[in-house]
Amino acid sequence: MAVKKKTVTAIKDARATADDKPGITLRLPIELREEITEASRVKGDLARIVLFALSQVDREAAKIQQTRKAGLELSNPQLLHVGAAARNALKEWAEAEGVSINAIVVSVLEELFERLKKSKALREELTLELRARRSFTPQ
Repeated sequence: MAVKKKTVTAIKDARATADDKPGITLRLPIELREEITEASRVKGDLARIVLFALSQVDREAAKIQQTRKAGLELSNPQLLHVGAAARNALKEWAEAEGVSINAIVVSVLEELFERLKKSKALREELTLELRARRSFTPQ
């Protein structure tokens, strides 16, 4: 009995503090993951691309599609540190739409990459954003 009570208490504590955590776990479609890999160069760029996409794509413009039930081939789960504020905004948006956070992020990223194919200025803006956020540590 004592072990079960500890587990239940630990789960409740984890849920209570989940809003303060900066990370989200994503499973992206394989094609989208490959496009993002081409755009990103160093560790942390994926999170920056997600934040850039959220700033560029309007909620009304994104066509939300289910990822789990659509039969898409998804990549392995990835942990992204986007910040607690962005995570909470995504969570609220997902609850309002009645879909998962993963579906929201996939839809926003797909919309961004469609725009990137059409706009050279947007591609340059993304490149500058990624370069500006990188640290200058020797590798």
